[in-house]
Amino acid sequence: MKKYFVIVFFSLFSLSIVAAESDSSVIFKASFLKNELQHYEISRLIYTIQKGDTTSIERIRFQVDVFVTDSTENYYTLSWKFYNFTINTDNPSLRQLIALAKPVEISYQISKPGELLEFLNWSKISTCLEVALPKVLAPFATKAGDNAKADVARIYEMRETLETLMLRSVHQFHQVYGLGYTLGESVDVPTEVNSRFSSTPIKGIIRKKLTRIDSENHIAALSTATFLDTKAFQKSLSDYLHTDSIPQSSINQENTGSVVMDLITGWMLWSFDQREGRAGTDIYGELIEIQHIN
Repeated sequence: MKKYFVIVFFSLFSLSIVAAESDSSVIFKASFLKNELQHYEISRLIYTIQKGDTTSIERIRFQVDVFVTDSTENYYTLSWKFYNFTINTDNPSLRQLIALAKPVEISYQISKPGELLEFLNWSKISTCLEVALPKVLAPFATKAGDNAKADVARIYEMRETLETLMLRSVHQFHQVYGLGYTLGESVDVPTEVNSRFSSTPIKGIIRKKLTRIDSENHIAALSTATFLDTKAFQKSLSDYLHTDSIPQSSINQENTGSVVMDLITGWMLWSFDQREGRAGTDIYGELIEIQHIN
């Protein structure tokens, strides 16, 4: 899986790289036009690898239309329309739930450089599965037992996952805007990370590093690595696995990411955020990709 991303990353930059002194730094900033429309595909992959074998995998995909509805002296207003939801999973209830998902649109404001300021109607996210949820839960009204309870819990969990993922995608999209970076230098930024293993965010830092500048094509790439509070993460993973038998030294988290930006238009071309938790030889991974499409 990691090999795949290495291939994708370097294929994007197999161009002739120009890194003269005048091209040694960039500022990632929005240069959007009112009524401009861009299209993206977003995917979230959850996987588990035990003793070198992939034992579970689940992928959610959807598309997004990003529309610049307003541009003032101080801010942009953007609208995201989420639609065309799909999932690959062995759980028939989750397949039905996602198949019934309705398009949903939210708006928010960003600063002129592109930093997220505020959501204007984030609660509309909940309408995506508003109609689907009762239909999918109806067959469980007459079922009892632990298996039925587990299935119902999984359905509600998926609703929360999808709604969180849509909002999280907006945050990931704007994470590098508004700051300048010098080629090869690292910048540390405090952060709080939502983890699949914890109900509360875990504190840490994001280390950002400008890794490539393609002056000819006006493209730049930034890599990120997130370092979580070790004790907080180890406790959350131990609680998630319901075990304290794994040595704390064998539990760790690797959070990496990258952003490729068009420096002329200010639109992001590609981004990924990968999180892997390790407990002994087992790996629990999550990967979110945002890909610009024509």
